[in-house]
Amino acid sequence: MKRWKVLEQAPEARTELANSLHLNPLIAQILINRGICTAGQIEKFLDPKLSHLSDPFDIPGIQKAAQRIFEAKEKQQKVLVYGDYDVDGVTGTTVLLETLKHMGIHTTYYIPFRYGEGYSLNMEAIKKIKREKVDLIVTVDCGISSKKEIELANSLGIDVIVTDHHNLPEELPPALAVINPKMIKSEHPTKDLAGVGVAFKFAWGLLRLAGIRDREFLTELLDMVSLGTIADIVPLTAENRILTVHGLRYLNGKKRMGIKFLTEAASIYKKLSIRDVNFALAPRLNAAGRLEHASLSVELLTAHDPARARNNARELNRLNGQRQQIGKNIQNEVLEIISQESPDLQKIIIHSGQGWHPGVIGITAAQIVEKFYRPAILIGINEGIGRGSARSIEGYNIYKLLEANNDLFVEFGGHAAAAGFEIRPENIEELKNRIRNSVQELITDETFSPIIKIDTELKPIDISLNLIKDLEALEPFGEGNPAPIFMTRALKVVYTRRVGSVGSHLRLKLSDGKVGLDVIGFGLGKLEDTLSYDKTYDIAYKLETNTWDGFEVAQLNLVDIKES
Repeated sequence: MKRWKVLEQAPEARTELANSLHLNPLIAQILINRGICTAGQIEKFLDPKLSHLSDPFDIPGIQKAAQRIFEAKEKQQKVLVYGDYDVDGVTGTTVLLETLKHMGIHTTYYIPFRYGEGYSLNMEAIKKIKREKVDLIVTVDCGISSKKEIELANSLGIDVIVTDHHNLPEELPPALAVINPKMIKSEHPTKDLAGVGVAFKFAWGLLRLAGIRDREFLTELLDMVSLGTIADIVPLTAENRILTVHGLRYLNGKKRMGIKFLTEAASIYKKLSIRDVNFALAPRLNAAGRLEHASLSVELLTAHDPARARNNARELNRLNGQRQQIGKNIQNEVLEIISQESPDLQKIIIHSGQGWHPGVIGITAAQIVEKFYRPAILIGINEGIGRGSARSIEGYNIYKLLEANNDLFVEFGGHAAAAGFEIRPENIEELKNRIRNSVQELITDETFSPIIKIDTELKPIDISLNLIKDLEALEPFGEGNPAPIFMTRALKVVYTRRVGSVGSHLRLKLSDGKVGLDVIGFGLGKLEDTLSYDKTYDIAYKLETNTWDGFEVAQLNLVDIKES
């Protein structure tokens, strides 16, 4: 059972803000629910301008790093951009690679291989980079915890500039300069930037100090900034909101050849949305790093040759299809195991399999969490080593659970919602036993009841196309700024029917006796058998528009339904 929680209402504050800013009071209430409570904050939120971005030099390290870049240019030294293999990493790598080349600097890049090298800098990569006569490494979306690797680089005569957004370790690495907004001691709108956002701020600072006033070049990088920011699931508030809103416009312009062909490969011919980035573009760009090598994604994003860009986009599309099939096969195996398991073992789902692809088990674990609303840990055993991915539910820290068993891991890292590790196969059963025993005490049944946070209650008469148009001012929705959820009580069923190719969706007509409401429940087709025309129901939903016979109408996207 899902728990409904109506967020605390602030009638006086919302009325005052609505009157002073000429807002729909409902919009004011939703903004208050998001912690945006003053007139100044609301005005900036509803009208995000690039001029609202803070000075790049607010982030420590940019000035010093820039001077080293200028020295490299003057001495004609070779600079290497070292990025991560996810979308945030490859877009950030693209931003700095293009910026340094725009400045006339001899620049190349390096993305580590996920399985042979792992995340961030590694010793062998540093040695290889030295053989290629690189004088300066600039990291993107990594490096903040690479103390030993940077010490090696220094000993080999290679300077390192770290640009990263991850949490700071107790001791900073011995880099020539460290650029990380989390080093700002006070509250600041850049603290939640993605790695690509940090790279963009560095690029901006570089161009300004170099006296290059090329606004067009800089703003056209925003397509990469929005793509990486959305994909990395950082809060879409403060500066991330500004960068995403404007970046989406450039992304939709499809001036970048790789984006043009990637959207075609994904069969997207409409205006790109946050959903398109999350479910079409990002998975395809990530597929390269999951199954082969992420350099394919960088090559696509920096391509100038149409034939090459088209081929790269098609290859990413192929890899994504392969990734989906591999994931489906693993998921089917996991579901088969779960079906044979005792219910008391299912407070947490932890399973292992021979040959489960390490680049896909994280996505599969997330799908298992979504299906069962249980923390999930999947371990793929390949070439004598187990690689695990863990995903959690709201309110349960999976990192702490695994950290207590750190003695069993070869490598381990992550955060509250997701973690990863390497483990010797002979230790897997011990890990399973420990985890299952500990969660019996740590996880209560209430933990398994997902909370639906409801912004406010609406009456059917309140729902209109005008209201939905007003809500569009709050977009784009994402982490930190979720799409609003509403509730309406005491509705009767007028009709129901299953829709979709296999009847997996549910279409409803509900009414309070005066106003009829069109409702769609995606993936909720089975609910039809539970509904009665003799009862009344409360519903939780999101508002959207639907086009029917050429007319736009209000539609309720069902989140949950229960008897009144």
